[in-house]
Amino acid sequence: MDPLITGQHNPKVKRLRSLRLRKHRERERLYLVDGIRLVDEALSAGGPLDTLVYAPELLVSDRARAIVERTDSARRLPVSAAVFRSLSDRDDPQGIAAVLRIEDRSLSILPLTPDMLVVVAYQLSDPGNLGAIIRTADAAGATGVAVVTPSVDLYDPQTVRATMGSLFDLPVAHPVTPDGLDAWIAEVREAGIPLLVVGSSAHGEHDHFDVDYRRPLALLLGSERSGLPDDVRRRADLLVRLPMAGRATSLNVSAAAAALIYEIIRQRSQRSQRSERSQSVTPE
Repeated sequence: MDPLITGQHNPKVKRLRSLRLRKHRERERLYLVDGIRLVDEALSAGGPLDTLVYAPELLVSDRARAIVERTDSARRLPVSAAVFRSLSDRDDPQGIAAVLRIEDRSLSILPLTPDMLVVVAYQLSDPGNLGAIIRTADAAGATGVAVVTPSVDLYDPQTVRATMGSLFDLPVAHPVTPDGLDAWIAEVREAGIPLLVVGSSAHGEHDHFDVDYRRPLALLLGSERSGLPDDVRRRADLLVRLPMAGRATSLNVSAAAAALIYEIIRQRSQRSQRSERSQSVTPE
């Protein structure tokens, strides 16, 4: 049996607790994933595990016990319930967390396809919004997400939790600099893919529902406070706006992302359905 750590001031515990802060995550190149579902999904997707932290007293799930049993003992760190609660930011800690290594992921991880849809989160500041956008992009079947710096931390516990596991399944390029994004767009076009760069803006000249999105697409979403920078708006091929019929003049960026992304998917789905119907008709 693995030796149990009970001291709050144990060096390993103090190191793990420090991962609550971004500066320590960046220095250690580690982040914490807390909870049975997220840990299972992270490890199943091949997440680079540094340490599996668990509290035997809190493990009431067979799924959690199975995760512990299949993890190499050299990577397991059993702690008391009190120590685990001091590490977790959940109200109901489930007694299991994974410390994963941070690996930079360049834009090259995004597949280049004729129907690509890349969602670009441009300098967002709220972890819940970033996590929700990643989750929506995954649910809609987008190609991937690019997180442009400066940005809220992709590995903030709130961001990770808001993705609901999509962080481990969807290609997410991070960190991406503004210049790096421009260079990638140029490379995609040089490869023969006619990428359309669409920016979302309350002052966009095109109504979102009037635009034809049935082509390779990069969708740019700006920060919660100021939207897309002026120079980015100028470089976009199109600026689109969501129609506002009520008193509200804007949507939360993650809500706007969902509306934008699903209109794109709706248009592409209709094209696929028309293609299938045309192929099913036998000419006389």
